[in-house]
Amino acid sequence: MSILRSMSRENNKNSNQERRRFTRVPFIAEIVMQCGDEEWTCNLLDISLNGILVEPPTNIKINPNNPCAVALFLADDVIINARAIIKYTDTDHWGLQYLSIDIESLKHLRRLLERNLHDPELINREITELSSNILVK
Repeated sequence: MSILRSMSRENNKNSNQERRRFTRVPFIAEIVMQCGDEEWTCNLLDISLNGILVEPPTNIKINPNNPCAVALFLADDVIINARAIIKYTDTDHWGLQYLSIDIESLKHLRRLLERNLHDPELINREITELSSNILVK
């Protein structure tokens, strides 16, 4: 690979990171999504305070404008529940942004992120930004 091409890729990577306000943490799990009368499971790929990236099942037709309920089961009594909207889709991924999240789910989400980040203080800064993006119930 040429040096210029390598530098170009690094610049694109840096600009994407600068635009992203919420730190994403890779987290492999299954989530349950419900949209209208339909319910299915998706593979969770990463998670942040603002949303999730999932690998949807094949052959699902969905209206990205309809809000969905999302549930991530971390343990029998530990569940992250949120309402989300699909912000983008491609053939392999859906990017979902939370519309609302209950306070218990937010606490679980915060703990999950703190345990998987090298800088747990980063979560405090991001929580400040979060208050303007989603409704915490």
